[in-house]
Amino acid sequence: MNIHNLKEEIKENDGLINLILEDVGFTDISNEFNQGNEFRCAWEEGGNPTSVRVSKSTLSANCFSRGIKGDIITLVQEKLNISFSQALNRISKIINYEDVNVEVSLPFGGFFNEILSVVDDDNGDIQTYDESILNEYLILPSERFLNDGICCDIQERYKVGYDVCTGRIIVPWRNLSGELVGIMGRLNKDKIEEYENKWFPIISFTKSKTLFGFSENYNAIQHTSFAMIGESEKFPMALSSKGIDLGLGLGGSSLSQFQANNIKSLFPKRILVCMDEGLDEDISRDIAKQLKIDTFFENEVGYIYDAENKYLPKGSKMSPSDLPLEEMRKLIVECSKKV
Repeated sequence: MNIHNLKEEIKENDGLINLILEDVGFTDISNEFNQGNEFRCAWEEGGNPTSVRVSKSTLSANCFSRGIKGDIITLVQEKLNISFSQALNRISKIINYEDVNVEVSLPFGGFFNEILSVVDDDNGDIQTYDESILNEYLILPSERFLNDGICCDIQERYKVGYDVCTGRIIVPWRNLSGELVGIMGRLNKDKIEEYENKWFPIISFTKSKTLFGFSENYNAIQHTSFAMIGESEKFPMALSSKGIDLGLGLGGSSLSQFQANNIKSLFPKRILVCMDEGLDEDISRDIAKQLKIDTFFENEVGYIYDAENKYLPKGSKMSPSDLPLEEMRKLIVECSKKV
């Protein structure tokens, strides 16, 4: 599902916001407290009629009495105690939303640069698969990934496994709603021959139509209003292994319009682009510029570039997330640039 399009459908529409809040059980939704840019209501019958806040322009949301901070999607999750994908489906049904996967006009238009070497698939929605397809593989943590700093708990969360037929470590990819859309496979050996691909899709999919870690880290990004953008699927997993559930993986060194729209639909106040060593600074800068919002809502966007290879050795192709936590913090402090 295109979360950006769903939120665009709801934003600034008092009737739809009211419908969602009422349907999931919020109370005291009245015009008395819904003036200007905010909706206010009570969590439950008899509660404080101003304790729940929803912004009409961004759909950011808080429940002050329960310490909840996020958006209208996380608010529905918490209210009904359901998963992220279940909350999306519930909201879609309430407002009778159909995800036709058509790119809409860019918000805050006019500042996107040319998309870098990406051709989006315009032939319809990205195909999804039943979870049972993972039964064909051995779902267990990889020692190679463990040595790379990705702990067993995080590998289990992302259902990392092994494909006996191809001899590859498998990493399932999901769409923004959390549904399985493809599987990438990494050769489980150190020396890669010239004729071999280190990474190869076992189940092919269009990476530019999703973001690795989006559904898993959505709530944490909403709560902190901070997102970190990296290249590979290992980037969010390595960050989470350090206790930082803020990573999103592009699946390469390019940012598609679809990815940019959905990152910005989170309305994070801060975004940090963390590309691998060896990539030209111009590419990181351009990606950061594509994520800049400078209208009624302003965000701070920056990128990491270790020009002197103080932390990321030259030729290493290392990701900032590969560093130990303290070194990564120093890299961010010393080598971040704003756009």
